[in-house]
Amino acid sequence: MSIYLDYNSTALVRPQVQAIMAEVLAEGGNPNAVHALGRRARSRIETARAQVAALVGADPTAVVFSSGGTEANAQGIASAIAAGCERLIVSATEHPCVAEAAMASGIPVEVLPVDGNGVVDLDWLAGALQRPGRAAVAIHHANNESGVIQPIAEAAALVRAAGGWLHVDAIQSAGKIAVDMRALDADTLTVGAQAGRGAGIRRAGRARGADPGAHPARRRAGAGPARGHREHGGHRRVRRRGGDRGWRA
Repeated sequence: MSIYLDYNSTALVRPQVQAIMAEVLAEGGNPNAVHALGRRARSRIETARAQVAALVGADPTAVVFSSGGTEANAQGIASAIAAGCERLIVSATEHPCVAEAAMASGIPVEVLPVDGNGVVDLDWLAGALQRPGRAAVAIHHANNESGVIQPIAEAAALVRAAGGWLHVDAIQSAGKIAVDMRALDADTLTVGAQAGRGAGIRRAGRARGADPGAHPARRRAGAGPARGHREHGGHRRVRRRGGDRGWRA
C-alpha cells in the first residue's frame, strides 16, 4: 500500500468531487445559454463561486475563475498594473509563477528580502514603500515548500499607509488555516482547487469581463466542494519552519 504525501504539490481528487464532476458531465449544458440545461450549468458555477467566496470571507461577485494558480496570480499582477501601480515588490521566496509574472510585467521589480526563518523583512518593506511610484506588493501567505506563514496583516498595514496594492497568493493556506480576505486586507488573493482550477478574488468586486466566455462547468462545479472539504481539515496543516529558496530580479 502506498501513502501519498505530496499534497502541497497536487492533491488527489476526492470521491465527493469526482461525483459532482461526473454529474455535471452527464448533464451537459452551456452555462451561457438561456435554456434549462444552460441555466442548470450556470447554477452549478455560481454555487461553486459562492463556496470559494465563503472559504475566504469574500463577496462572490469578486471571484474570478481561471485555469489554475499560475493564471490567477498573473491576473493579480495585471490587476495591480491596471490600477496604476508603477513598480512591483515581490518577496524573495514567492512562487515562481508570481516572480515570472512580475519579471514579464514590463515595470521595475524589487525583491523583498526574508530573514533566516524565511519571514519577510517588514522594516525593509516600509522603507521601499516610501520610494517614488505607487507600488504593488506580492507576498505568499504560506510558502509551498517550507510552510512559513507570512505576517500579511502587518504588511498590508504598511502597503495601505503608502497607498499601494497588495496581492496575496493563498493557494497553500486556504482550507488548511483560516484565511479571511478582509482581515488580511489584500486587494487581490488567489486560491486553488489543489491542483487544477484556480480563482482570483478582488477586493472591489469582480470585473465582469475577466472570466472566459466559455465556462467549463464540470471543473468549476468541482472547485467549490474541493475547497470546502479543505476548510474542514481535509488536508494536512501548513508547517512553519525556515529554509526557503529565493530568487533574484
